Amino acid sequence: MVFVAVGAVVASLLATAATAFDGYQFYESVTTRGLYPKQVTVPAGGSYEVYKTEFKAAVAPTDPPKDNKHGPEVTWLAIDIRKKVLDEDSATMVAEPTDLELTDRAGRTWVVELIPGDRPTDRLVVGQEYRIQGVAVVPTEVKDEVELSFRPSSYRSDTPIDDLFKKDSEAVRIDNLVELTFRKR
Repeated sequence: MVFVAVGAVVASLLATAATAFDGYQFYESVTTRGLYPKQVTVPAGGSYEVYKTEFKAAVAPTDPPKDNKHGPEVTWLAIDIRKKVLDEDSATMVAEPTDLELTDRAGRTWVVELIPGDRPTDRLVVGQEYRIQGVAVVPTEVKDEVELSFRPSSYRSDTPIDDLFKKDSEAVRIDNLVELTFRKR
């Protein structure tokens, strides 16, 4: 009788652990948005359309802030991303891009810090261009070669919260992931 009770407890714990692990795997794939997004290289000065939204980006040196504690060995860069919704179906795709970084020819990366903007958080106007701005600090010797990359978000402001946790929901599809890299030259 004791063996049956212990066996039932062990089976219950294993079933709970398997369910938790499956949920964790799903959570990890959704939050990391997949490990291998489609890589798209955008020519210098060009734009790219993804999720029925056009993206353009530019990176340029900017003046450091007044309280700058860095010396001349680094350069401050202004990041300017332009986002324009091209179709009413994508007007609720209001989230900022994710995984923004600058990369040099050697493969080293630097994080881009976004500056809060005044974009709508519910619905974007079709055809209107919205600016997403940021800054980064890089070694001066690579300031002219670093390239910006990011993943446009597929989040929609009109998605019911419950759908964000359903495996078969369109809201959490990870097969349509794109990473854009904007060439410097």
